[in-house]
Amino acid sequence: MRPKIAELFRLAKQAGLTTSLDTNDDPGNSWDLDLGSVLRSVDVLLPNESEACKLARLDDPESALGALAGFVSLVVMKRGEHGAVAQRGTERVSSVPVKTEPVDTIGAGDSFDAGFLHNYIRGASLEACLRFGNLTGALSTTRQGGTEAFRDTPHRLAFLNR
Repeated sequence: MRPKIAELFRLAKQAGLTTSLDTNDDPGNSWDLDLGSVLRSVDVLLPNESEACKLARLDDPESALGALAGFVSLVVMKRGEHGAVAQRGTERVSSVPVKTEPVDTIGAGDSFDAGFLHNYIRGASLEACLRFGNLTGALSTTRQGGTEAFRDTPHRLAFLNR
């Protein structure tokens, strides 16, 4: 998919869609994505701290966040047990994590993305988007597997209505 990713995002934007990108890790550690051509068509970039540093080719997550914000209108950096931070232009908003006893952290980042984007496409504030992202990310860690906590309806509803 990598050779055509810039075209894919360009076509999605051209069609009037809202776009988001979570890069995930690069197993080859080459991080040779042409940021300029891809990110100009991305509305929301959702890296974790490590991915942000590798994409920006910087060692400090805060500096990486600022650098990536120069390429895309909204960068949302997942910080694990430290919550999340979003930057739009020069505006930076942080959100504390949701306290829980994790059973399995697989899928927490993707669940964060889903929660954040759920509120984002509804026009919620960055604070509300970050809070719901943290909540859904934390929920996913309360059961084995990336989605099992969401299948348990009573558990999911009780957790999300905290």
